[in-house]
Amino acid sequence: MMYFVRIISVAIAIVSFLGVVFGSHDGSTTFGVLKKGARLLHKEEIVVPRKFFRVVEKKINFQPQLHKISAIVITDNSESKGGKASLLEGGPTANFAVILFKSARNRGLNFTLEIFDVAPDCFRCKTSG
Repeated sequence: MMYFVRIISVAIAIVSFLGVVFGSHDGSTTFGVLKKGARLLHKEEIVVPRKFFRVVEKKINFQPQLHKISAIVITDNSESKGGKASLLEGGPTANFAVILFKSARNRGLNFTLEIFDVAPDCFRCKTSG
C-alpha cells in the first residue's frame, strides 16, 4: 500500500514541477538579435478583445522595406500571459515579416510589436583597428 502512495506522490510532484517550468511562459518573444545601434522601424500595439470561449487570432503583415530586419521584439502586456506569437514568413535577414498572434481560449490579445533594422557598420571601427 505504501508503495502506491509513494508512486502517486512522485507523480504529483513531477506534474507540479512540469507545470511550473513549462506553464510560466509569459508570451514575450524575440526573433533575431537586437544589436546596439539598431533603429526602430515599426512599433504597434496589438489589442483585440476576448471572445467568449474562443481563441482570438490576428495576422500582421509588415510590408517590404528598404532596410533588412535584424530583430522582432514582441512583448505580452496582458495580465493572463496566455497568448503567443509565431513568425510565419520573413523576419530577421529579410525585409518583410508576417506574424500571427494567437490568444489562449477565452482571452484577448494585448501585445507590443517592435521591429528593428540592422545596425549600421561603424566606419571608425574599421579604419582605426
